[in-house]
Amino acid sequence: MAEATKFLILYLIPVISLAVTFGTYIFVYGESVDHPLIDFSLVLVMLGFLFSSSLSVRLISHFSGGNVNYLGITFAVVGWLLGGIPVSLYVLFLLQ
Repeated sequence: MAEATKFLILYLIPVISLAVTFGTYIFVYGESVDHPLIDFSLVLVMLGFLFSSSLSVRLISHFSGGNVNYLGITFAVVGWLLGGIPVSLYVLFLLQ
């Protein structure tokens, strides 16, 4: 898989996860926290975050070879942090 494809996947997964989080919250606003749609979307967001995290680790190890590419490592870490936003929002929404 080309590096451009990896970066695209790395940034699309958090954006889609964030959209799923907001869409689900708006759709089931006022419902019980035990709503099955919330559980299903939480599983999708968690799987996306795990996939994004594993891809970030691979990209960081790829860029930290003989000559260190700090820009590549920065992009990988930023993508991983963006993936943490939907997970944090879900925890916040579920605690309300």
